[in-house]
Amino acid sequence: MAWGLFTLLGGVAASSGAPCPGIILGEDGEDHPGPMRRGQTCALYDGERPTGTATYEQRKNAQAARQDDLFARGAAYTGYGLVGLALLYLPYGPPWRRKS
Repeated sequence: MAWGLFTLLGGVAASSGAPCPGIILGEDGEDHPGPMRRGQTCALYDGERPTGTATYEQRKNAQAARQDDLFARGAAYTGYGLVGLALLYLPYGPPWRRKS
């Protein structure tokens, strides 16, 4: 259950911006520091080799998909943990009501 809550928090913490794991290139082709903005391109690398580019909209959509995935997995893990706790405690009842 705790893992599910951490995963849910990861979904909340995932920014709604467009993170670029490579180099942000402006419309002029020069690299720009800071967060990615509309009109900029993200040059993606696999270690030292370039693997492609992505626009701001593509990176934003990828981030939204990741956030949705984190929310879905976090909800599933949390639900699985709650069902497990319910199966553990329902047969015996709360600790303060158990017969010795």
